[in-house]
Amino acid sequence: MTLVLFENTFITLVEAENYFNNRPNSDLWLNLSNTEKEQAIQFATLKINSLPFVGSKLSAEQPLEFPRNFSPKMPDEIKYAVCEEAYALIQNSVHSQNKMLGISSMTVGSSSVSYTNKDLSNALFSNQANAFLSKWLVKNFNIN
Repeated sequence: MTLVLFENTFITLVEAENYFNNRPNSDLWLNLSNTEKEQAIQFATLKINSLPFVGSKLSAEQPLEFPRNFSPKMPDEIKYAVCEEAYALIQNSVHSQNKMLGISSMTVGSSSVSYTNKDLSNALFSNQANAFLSKWLVKNFNIN
């Protein structure tokens, strides 16, 4: 598998490597093979690409949501979000597995955890990715 910018990824492997070289606690990423990194980047891009972004595609023929009509350059926040979501995917925690399985909540003894809420932030595993994306996503407003 090869990453092709704006066809199956929002970020190159080199850009991701630069991000993780400057990110604290990224040893797990740095120990992956390039194939594993590319798989995580491509799947993170796929997940992020499904979110409702403001504006419209720069070209109707492009396969991914970026570049946008108001920003032909790829925003750094989108690249960072892909990195953070890719990192969350490779961590393979119990919580990410539960979310993947569609489990909405669980209780063990007096402790409980909930995985779902009413917004789209639950589509991603990484809260940091959600934070990076927040200014690029459509916000819903109720007009009474």
